[in-house]
Amino acid sequence: MKIGFIITARMKSSRLKKKATLKIHDRELIAWMIDRAKLMTSANNIIIATSVNAQDDVLEEIAIREEVDFYRGSEEDVIERLYESAKKFELDFFINITADCPLFGFDFFDDVISFYKQTNADLITSMDLPHGFFIYGVKTSALKQVIDNKNIKETEVWGTLFNKDMFNVKDMPVNKDLIRENFRLTVDYPEDFKLFQEVFEGLGENTYKKTTQEIIAFLDLHPEIVAINQECRDMYKKKWTEQQEKTKKLG
Repeated sequence: MKIGFIITARMKSSRLKKKATLKIHDRELIAWMIDRAKLMTSANNIIIATSVNAQDDVLEEIAIREEVDFYRGSEEDVIERLYESAKKFELDFFINITADCPLFGFDFFDDVISFYKQTNADLITSMDLPHGFFIYGVKTSALKQVIDNKNIKETEVWGTLFNKDMFNVKDMPVNKDLIRENFRLTVDYPEDFKLFQEVFEGLGENTYKKTTQEIIAFLDLHPEIVAINQECRDMYKKKWTEQQEKTKKLG
């Protein structure tokens, strides 16, 4: 079985311009993310899945510089881009996360793979992890079925297209000690970026090597950092819920 890790990335962002290439310690957020992905030794490929839009040329350049794979496809149809990425590199199963999450839970990669082998799930979520740490496991053949069944082209929010009546969707159990509903480690707003600056400042240049548990422990000791982007939670949740409902209705 060939397994890969796919980072969904575009430069198009209305709330925080060019967020994937914003720098901390003179290194782009997506480059830190690639560093973190390279810690996952069981991934056959690390792939940047971006669009054919010229503004995303820089993401291809970063992939080449960092010696990882890339695929360029549809700008709006994210799951088509994901599927074509997986197909190009002959992946049977892949872990996916967006480029918004520089400190994603890399240390749960093998857990997702083991859970997949136990359940043969079409889609695996890990939603009990704090926002920004959770990752998705996707069976490539199931994603092809979703694409064949869908009626929409704009699929930035695609989880609801895995209809639970048709697909085997599982949420991976997570240790209760890691659940932090008030944590937000994803980059959509300036306050989010400020939080990451503080985390990298506090944990140093090896922040990308820290486990999920280590980062949570640091944030538990620094509630003032957690508070930086708390107002963004409700704004993002409202937007995400609206997109989910739209996808569910049209999909």
